[in-house]
Amino acid sequence: MRLPHLCRLAAVLPLLVPALASAQGAVNASLPPLASFDSAWAAISRTYWDQALLDGRWKIVRDSLREGLGGEATAADVRRAVRALIAVPKQSHFVLIPGDAAPTAGRAAREPGTAGLEVRPLDGAIIAWRIAAGSVAALAGIKPGDRIVQVDSFPVDSMQRVLRASAPDAGVGDHLLASFIAARLSGGLGQEVRVDIVDASGRRRALLLERSGIEGQVTRFGNLPPFAVHVSMSRVPVAPGDPRTIAVVRFNGWFPALSAGLDSAFFGSRDAAGLVIDLRGNPGGVVGMIAGVSGHMLDTVISLGELRQRTSVIRFSANPRRVDPSGTLTAPFAGPIAILIDEFSASTSEFFASGMQALGRAKVFGSRSAGMALPAAAIRLPSGDVMMHVIADHQDPKGRRVEGVGIVPDVLAPLRLEDLRAGRDAALEAAREWIAAGTP
Repeated sequence: MRLPHLCRLAAVLPLLVPALASAQGAVNASLPPLASFDSAWAAISRTYWDQALLDGRWKIVRDSLREGLGGEATAADVRRAVRALIAVPKQSHFVLIPGDAAPTAGRAAREPGTAGLEVRPLDGAIIAWRIAAGSVAALAGIKPGDRIVQVDSFPVDSMQRVLRASAPDAGVGDHLLASFIAARLSGGLGQEVRVDIVDASGRRRALLLERSGIEGQVTRFGNLPPFAVHVSMSRVPVAPGDPRTIAVVRFNGWFPALSAGLDSAFFGSRDAAGLVIDLRGNPGGVVGMIAGVSGHMLDTVISLGELRQRTSVIRFSANPRRVDPSGTLTAPFAGPIAILIDEFSASTSEFFASGMQALGRAKVFGSRSAGMALPAAAIRLPSGDVMMHVIADHQDPKGRRVEGVGIVPDVLAPLRLEDLRAGRDAALEAAREWIAAGTP
């Protein structure tokens, strides 16, 4: 069974995980093991953007692997061969996930709920990162920096071993693991989820959390699973005692449902001394939204990059926003802009941040982004395994490829356990200090 594309232009690994978790892929045990290898190659050869690589070295590797399997290949042999096959281009969105590794999901909830807990991989563990004020996670005493060791019957350490072995490297495996845990934490309003944590003192606690209402709204796009999206705008002072403020806009996905909220936040930031756009944890979404968002801070129609498919090139350019919702003429924001990123800033977030950085319109703070800047699709192979495969390439305005490299921040301010536990946001503080230094 073939799983649907995740957004034609911006497939996102963290958003893929819940889709894999709920995919109903029947496995035909009567099919020969080689059917999975052949299905994998058929999907790649049909959609991969670089025909020269397909017809050259990759096909040679494919033929060699296929011949080496012979007629007595086991399922394990085929899985190893598929992993060798998708390793040829060395790109993040080529991943083979064992069918028994993807958590299965129950019947979709009528109304979604949340534990109010966001997680991150850090120092080889999965750590509580953001905890919503007043959420069930906060009321249960979970604090930033606590280590997540189990969710329901889902043991973190054993799944980590499986996913690290499935991914191109340990970092991608931990990225997948955090996404699986996030999917497990999501569920129906009023339903309970068990979360086992180890706190800063080393004490393990098992907590039963009843999911409460979500922040923002639930949206769908194409064949993506339902996704809770939200946007916020807050103000921080340029410096202590300074009446001027910096607008901080944060949103967690590039989806049309957020368009009105984003316009409101950015139009409402025109009077700020500086602007911070917080894309940490933002896995991407609809690449076309870059035109409108960048138009709030670029005054010309200029390209922020392009996607190259096998037979076409799609460029995404700024659309200057010169009229506010009331019909009043206004100029795009002209002050300093800081963009915050981390390892979970991916796909469209990377397209936007790399484009703004390449144009010199923004400075980037935080830690290196995911380097998962390629649109991808996914299929379930006859074996039951799920394979992600790339369908396009991306370059920023300077011709740089973010894929496999990530965006290197202008100012490194990585997530640290001691900062989390102290309640300090190093990336935001660095951005604020940079804006303050440049605003007389």
